[in-house]
Amino acid sequence: MVYSLFIYAMMKLYLILNIFQQAHYQFRFYRKHFFLNFCYYDLFPISILIIEQCILSPVVFWICSAYLIAFSFLYLFRRKALAFTKRMIRLFFLSTLYLIGVSLIPYVNLYLLLFSEWTILPLFWLEQRISSVCNRPYLKKAQEKLKRYPGHIIAITGSFGKTSTKLLMRQALECFTPTTATTRSYNTPLGISKFINEIHLEAYSELVLEFGASKVGDIDQLLRLVQPDVAMVCEIGYMHVETFGSLENIIREKMSLVDRLKKGGIAVLNYDCKYIREYPVSSEIRLITYGLEYGTYQAKNIQIGKISSFDLIRNGKNLGKVQVRLVGKHQILNLVGVLGYCYEMGYSLEVLKRAALSFHSEANRLEMKKFEKRIVLDDSFNSNYKGFIEALNVLSTTEGTKILLTPGMVELGKYQKELMEGLISSMVRNCDVVILIGYQPTKNLYQKLKEYALEVYLVRNFMEGYRLYLSIAKSKKQSSLLIENDLPDLYRVGFYC
Repeated sequence: MVYSLFIYAMMKLYLILNIFQQAHYQFRFYRKHFFLNFCYYDLFPISILIIEQCILSPVVFWICSAYLIAFSFLYLFRRKALAFTKRMIRLFFLSTLYLIGVSLIPYVNLYLLLFSEWTILPLFWLEQRISSVCNRPYLKKAQEKLKRYPGHIIAITGSFGKTSTKLLMRQALECFTPTTATTRSYNTPLGISKFINEIHLEAYSELVLEFGASKVGDIDQLLRLVQPDVAMVCEIGYMHVETFGSLENIIREKMSLVDRLKKGGIAVLNYDCKYIREYPVSSEIRLITYGLEYGTYQAKNIQIGKISSFDLIRNGKNLGKVQVRLVGKHQILNLVGVLGYCYEMGYSLEVLKRAALSFHSEANRLEMKKFEKRIVLDDSFNSNYKGFIEALNVLSTTEGTKILLTPGMVELGKYQKELMEGLISSMVRNCDVVILIGYQPTKNLYQKLKEYALEVYLVRNFMEGYRLYLSIAKSKKQSSLLIENDLPDLYRVGFYC
């Protein structure tokens, strides 16, 4: 049975490493996933082991072994494939050695292999210490390059909207000067260092960085790596509440980027967010504020469509109409901050207005796709409350049957009940059909939506939901689908839900 359990544990290793990677190597979320899934992952293997130990028969042995190995194949079916980074390769190698070692320990080897997701934790802790030592030269190299960098460094943070704002800032500044920005969602010290070490930094006069923070202290780690000239805070809200603990911690952490600016530094702040607007900022910092309702720079007379437009206002004075192909008011809000900063820096607004029509957002961030009489709003990258509400508002402006496909939201912490009530209200108001992907929190949402006169479905996975959408759309003259959020396997409870 040891050999069968070893094969089982090796197959399960793919799942273990995948979840650890999706948890961003944080033990808290890793442990939570396996604790919630204990019955699904371990109950059947335990039963097989008990049967084999109680009935000492060669036939039973081979049947149990075959069943156990067949069961382990379920661990390979992940929505998100494991990314074999250098760290993952190192973890896979160390984990394999560990499993070989424990299989040789008499008496307890069966249980060490069966519960490998728990017994392997000390190895993961050790690997983190090894990774920390290995990463130091890499971080130091990037830090030295950034210290010698003669150009301008802009750091953008916030609970959401960081990546979209970073991309818009880069596109705007590229109209005037060589500019680069971190790719994808590289917003951690290691991610930024990887980007910096791989480019010829001196070729650019403007560097735009995204600062991510999912817990207290993350901004401090980033500031040890690089000291920006400009700090932009685009939004603060209910994101990563579980790891921050409270909204107050989120506010302090995000605004610490502004607090740590050098004398004469520039802060670009979204004043539509009351948490930012009410935060005290040092008088030694140059302040640029923006919003749709508040701030020095505002967007008024907003028209949303295939080509959206708005009037850019500065202290009550109309600076002219701006046309864009961005979808949603939140994208226009991000752009107002970028335009306000560029205008304050002396860049030509006329050039920016002409270029704005070519500005684009990141893929899967409320990206509009048209297929004859069907419209698909792809917002699958989004995972924040405010963006969800805005996407539903955009869906309401489209023609035909309005369909929502979503697994819901997670990481709302103690604000879960309050925010879900607002989300349900918006769904009922803006949707004709809701297709929920059956993660555990979504099942609760399904029960609440059933109380309203709304067509609601619960499916097991995204592909099943998309096939259901296609069958519904066939019977409609026109339809619009909003794909909102795409939760990783980390939030699954069960194999198929």
